[in-house]
Amino acid sequence: MANNALIQTRIDSDVKDRASAVFERMGLTVSDAVRILLTRTAREGVAPMELLVERQAYDQWFRARVQDALDDDRPDIDDAEVSARFAELRANARKGIKPVQ
Repeated sequence: MANNALIQTRIDSDVKDRASAVFERMGLTVSDAVRILLTRTAREGVAPMELLVERQAYDQWFRARVQDALDDDRPDIDDAEVSARFAELRANARKGIKPVQ
């Protein structure tokens, strides 16, 4: 069984009520939302991007990265070659072999 920890916080009751209503429409509880936030932060090692930046600024940044990738003039790499390389990296990681940079 998982080891559970209790988290308590204080927040304005109006904020709690309004957030609870939003989560309820999504089929979630406040506890579910906090659990999702903490799990993602722990798994990704950073708070979810949408909490850190404005949506429009993030959208512009993301679109620029996609355009950079589309404009990249390096030769394409075959999917089978990429899959084989990552399979090799995973196998080496299981054996404790670090990749050559």
